[in-house]
Amino acid sequence: MVEDFTDRTQISGENCLELDTNANELSLRNDNDTGLSENLESPSDEAIKTGEKDSVEFAEGGRGWLVVFGCFFTSFTTFGMINAYGVFQSYYETVLFTDVQSFKLSVIGSCQPSIMYLLVPFVTPSIHACGVRNTLAFGASLMIIGLFGLSTTQAGELWKCYLFQAIMFSVGGSFYYPPIFFSMIEWFKEKRATAIGTASCGVGLGGAVWPLIFKHMLPKVGFHWTVRCIAFIYIPLTLCGVIFIPQRLPKRYTHKPDNVSNSTFSLEKVKKLPQTYKEIVKNWFVVGRSKSLLVLLIVNFLNMIGSYPAIFYLDLFATTIGPNNRITPYITMMYSFMGAPGRIIPAMVADKFGRINVLTVCILLSGALILAMWIPAIKTENMGLFAGFCVVFGFFICPLFSLFPACMGQMFGIKGSEDRLFLFFVTSGPGPLIGTLIAGSFIPTNQQVDKDVIMDSFIKLNIFTAVILIASGLILLGLRLKISRKLTDFI
Repeated sequence: MVEDFTDRTQISGENCLELDTNANELSLRNDNDTGLSENLESPSDEAIKTGEKDSVEFAEGGRGWLVVFGCFFTSFTTFGMINAYGVFQSYYETVLFTDVQSFKLSVIGSCQPSIMYLLVPFVTPSIHACGVRNTLAFGASLMIIGLFGLSTTQAGELWKCYLFQAIMFSVGGSFYYPPIFFSMIEWFKEKRATAIGTASCGVGLGGAVWPLIFKHMLPKVGFHWTVRCIAFIYIPLTLCGVIFIPQRLPKRYTHKPDNVSNSTFSLEKVKKLPQTYKEIVKNWFVVGRSKSLLVLLIVNFLNMIGSYPAIFYLDLFATTIGPNNRITPYITMMYSFMGAPGRIIPAMVADKFGRINVLTVCILLSGALILAMWIPAIKTENMGLFAGFCVVFGFFICPLFSLFPACMGQMFGIKGSEDRLFLFFVTSGPGPLIGTLIAGSFIPTNQQVDKDVIMDSFIKLNIFTAVILIASGLILLGLRLKISRKLTDFI
C-alpha cells in the first residue's frame, strides 16, 4: 500500500519533490537557539503541489497506536462534552434559567471551544517545558474541579455556569487536548488522517454518551447529582489519557528538536517560556506569508462560525417541535454517534484520495443538508425528517474538525507544523463565539410562546449557518483547483 502511494505521489507530484530546500523547508526549532523566526521561512505557494510534503520516514504505528488510544479519551472528555452542550442549554432554557435570553446561555457553550482554541498555542510550550504527562494531569484536574463546581449551581446562579462550565472546564481542556494533534503528526504520515480521525471519534462517542447519561439521570437524581456523577466518571477516563499518551518517540523518527511525545520537565525551558511566547507570535507572521495557508485558516474560521450554532441548537429544536416525542431525548445522541464513523471513514478515504478533496466535499454537503433537510423539517415540524437530518449531518460535519490538521501536514510537512497549528487554533477561537452569538440572537426567550415566531427564528438560524458553510466550501474548492485542476490528483 505504501509503495502504491509513493508511486502515485512521484507520478502526480514529481516536481514538488525536487524543491529548493533552502527556499521551501521550514525549520521549527534549533537546539542551541530559542529564536525561531531566524530559522523559519515561509513556504512558497508554488511549492504546494500534489502528494505529501514530507519525504522522511515516520513510525506509522507501534506505540503510536497507544497514543491514539489515549487521545481517544482526550477527545471523549473534552470536545465530546462540548458537543453535548445542547442538552445543557435545553435544560437551562426550559427549567433552570427560563427568563434568560437564549444567546446569553449559548455563550456558555461557545466559550468552551473558543477558550480552548485560543489557549492551545500558549499551552503547548508548557508541554515542552513541564512534560506532557504533567500537563495532561493538570488539565484533567481542572476539568474535574469545574464539573464538581457546576454541580452546585442553583436557579439564579448563572455566574456559576460561566465560571465552572465556560471558563474552568475550558481552561483545563486546553491543557488536556493539544496532544491529539501534535502527537499524531509526530507519529504518523501515511496514516495521519486515519490516526487523527480515530482519536477524534471520541468526540462523536462522547457527544452521544454524555447526553444519554444526562437525560436518563436528570429525572431520577436531579441536576446536581447528575453532573456530580459525570465528574466522578471523568476521573478514570482522564487517567487513560495521562497514562497512554506519553509514549517515547524513537530517535530515528524524531524529525525536530522539540517533540511533544518526548517532552519532560525542564526548569531551563520553564524560565524561557516568556521568550518562547514572543517567538511563537513572531513565527505566526513568518508562516502566515503563505497565501494557501491563509486560505485554509479563513475556511476554518468560517466553518467554526457556521457549524457550532447548528450543533448547539439541535436539542432545543427537537424539544420545541416534539417535547413528548420518544425520539427527542436521543436527538443529540444520534447526531454525535455518527461523529465516530464521520471521523474515521472520511479520514481513511482522505488518506487514499487526498485530504483537501474529501474536506471540500464534506463542507459543501454539510451546508446543503441544512437547506435540504432541516428547513423542510421546520416547515412541516416533521420529527422523523429532522432525526434523519441529524444522522446524515453528524456524519458529514465531523471531518470539518478532524481533517484540517492533516491537510496542513500534507501540504506543508512536519517542519513548522506547530506554528501553523498554533495559527489554526488561534483563528478557530473567535468562530464558535461569534457564530452562536449571531445565531442565538434569532431565538426568542422562553417567555415568547408564539410557536410561529420560534419556527421563523430557526429558519433564520438555518439560513445563516448554511450560507456560511457553503461559502467556506467554495473558497476551499477554489484553493484546490488552484493547486491542480485534475480531479484525480491527491490533494
